[in-house]
Amino acid sequence: MPPSDAMQDSLRSHLARLRVLRPGLHMHADDVVDAQDFTACGELDAGLRIVVLLEGMVDVSYGPRRVALTSGEAVPGRARPTGSRAAVTPRALMVSVAQPERFERRARRGAYARRVSVGLGAEWLEQLASASTPGMGAVEAFRRQHLAMHHWQPSTRITALAEQITHAPDMSAPLLHLYLESRALELVSEALASLAQHAPGPAAAPRPAPAPADSAMRLLPQEHRRMQALHAYLQREEAMDVSLNDLARQAGTNPTTLQRHFRAVYGTTVFDFVRETRLQRARRALEHDGLTVGQAALLAGYNSAANFATAYRRRFGMPPKLARARL
Repeated sequence: MPPSDAMQDSLRSHLARLRVLRPGLHMHADDVVDAQDFTACGELDAGLRIVVLLEGMVDVSYGPRRVALTSGEAVPGRARPTGSRAAVTPRALMVSVAQPERFERRARRGAYARRVSVGLGAEWLEQLASASTPGMGAVEAFRRQHLAMHHWQPSTRITALAEQITHAPDMSAPLLHLYLESRALELVSEALASLAQHAPGPAAAPRPAPAPADSAMRLLPQEHRRMQALHAYLQREEAMDVSLNDLARQAGTNPTTLQRHFRAVYGTTVFDFVRETRLQRARRALEHDGLTVGQAALLAGYNSAANFATAYRRRFGMPPKLARARL
């Protein structure tokens, strides 16, 4: 269907708030209530995307990965009363886009969001890495994992900076540009530092080394198709209880090769992808189907509701009972 006038106005307003601060560094800030339901699509270049949600909700997809980010006390689909500043818990997310990928944003009529998004291009990140900046090892490992995601709780300082970005003062264009760039860079600094802080130290259990950025290109065509078929199958209900050995047998290979090929294509292990898929399924069920926390735990493959709650909080930054409370 052709876009309506209201949708065109929303898209024009959205594009008007997009600012290129320097080559490889762009920023977008919003403090809006969506006028109607629509889905906007586009293509993302390789790099990192950082989102600081101050209040409200965002519903976006990076390729096959959908993210519904919600501040602590916001109510989906309900606009914030004019002038109010009820206590909320800001959320922050960083996404690695290791290769060009499709992006979607879903708007819901009446839904409110106050947020800042910063995009870092691959060339900008490579220049940063070449300066031997401390902590860049963790950043480099992260950004080579396609569609890897890192959630963290933004500091009071970064929350204040994001507020300043969304409500920038009235000043001349050159001064406004410097004002926004300085705050965007400080926001980026905390995001990258948070990633480095969460990286495993010398005493932590070793993680598999990230696959090289071009490793997926070295797979044979039939191997690549096999991983695509496995990726689609793992998102289905019947894949919930299938073991890695069974998956490898179905794919005509062994578990080690299966893990290596899957990680080369999707930047994560089969186990981590299954865990993410189950947690996302449980979250949707809590938010939309009215399941209890215990029922959601079983849906996610956890026999213990307490273990599920721990995994859920670690993944989404809040306990599952809050997700159910938003019904």
